Amino acid sequence: MRGLDEILVNAIMQTVKKEISSKGYEGIEQQLQNHGMRVTDMFYRFPEMKKSLFHFTNELKIIEDKILKDFLAIEQEPETSEIWLVIKNQHLTELILKSFADEEKKAIMDLIRDAPETIPKILERCKIPNTSGYRKMNQLIDEKMVVTTGLAETFEGKRAILYKSIIQKMQILISANEIIAKILVDRETLDASEIIRTITEINTNKTKTAAN
Repeated sequence: MRGLDEILVNAIMQTVKKEISSKGYEGIEQQLQNHGMRVTDMFYRFPEMKKSLFHFTNELKIIEDKILKDFLAIEQEPETSEIWLVIKNQHLTELILKSFADEEKKAIMDLIRDAPETIPKILERCKIPNTSGYRKMNQLIDEKMVVTTGLAETFEGKRAILYKSIIQKMQILISANEIIAKILVDRETLDASEIIRTITEINTNKTKTAAN
């Protein structure tokens, strides 16, 4: 399930557009288009793509050292062995907090965090009116907080799309003037995440470089 990566990449892209110049961004975009790629594709193969984008040394340094390196941290709870993602990126933190602050969105995500369900069943079980319910579901889908996982057959013999929440649990940490969100995703989603691997590789290389 690539939903986690889509959430992370969306937040990375928002931050990249703020941190690097429009000229630098357009240059990277054009270079990647010449290879039939989009800017978002770069983050799935970042260490490899740096070699093809050597003309953008300053931009790549900002992306690697200021954005990806400090994007999130991974923590494992010793008692439960649960692996939590500590989100340090402001855009993603705000998105998560905004979604969970909405009572209807929170009810939807809580219902489908362990097992997927169709939209009609979600709205019925959450007791949310169709008008606002479909609007909130579409927002969660657009934000990649909720993803499709397959199809279910209805009583009428038709097929309906199943949806599942990416986030299983959330914690909020408040330190001085900083608000940090900690999220728990299932192990299968975490292990399949190419963006998590990219960030882990960057942090591992930086740690080795600092040690030497």
